[in-house]
Amino acid sequence: MQYLLGKSEVEDFDEWKSNFEDNDSFRSEHGQQGFQVFQSVDDPNETVVLFEWDDAENARDLFQSDEMRERLVAAGLKGEPDLTFLERVDQRP
Repeated sequence: MQYLLGKSEVEDFDEWKSNFEDNDSFRSEHGQQGFQVFQSVDDPNETVVLFEWDDAENARDLFQSDEMRERLVAAGLKGEPDLTFLERVDQRP
C-alpha cells in the first residue's frame, strides 16, 4: 500500500468536495484504495487529502494525465496540487 498526500487551495470547498466525490470511481479505476479528506481550521478552502493507493506509479500516472488535470481545474483547484508520496513506517491507535 502506498500513500499520497495531496494539499490544495480551492475556490469553494463545498463545490470541490462534491466534485471530489463524483470522481471517486475514476480514481478507483486507477488504483485508489481509499482516502481521508481534511479541511484547514484557519482557511476553509485549504484541503488536504491522504489517499491510499495500490501503487505509487499508478497514482503518479493518473495525476500527470491531461484528463486528471482537466478534472482538477473543473473542481476549482487554484494552481497545481502539492503531492507527496509516503510510505507508512509506524502507526499508533
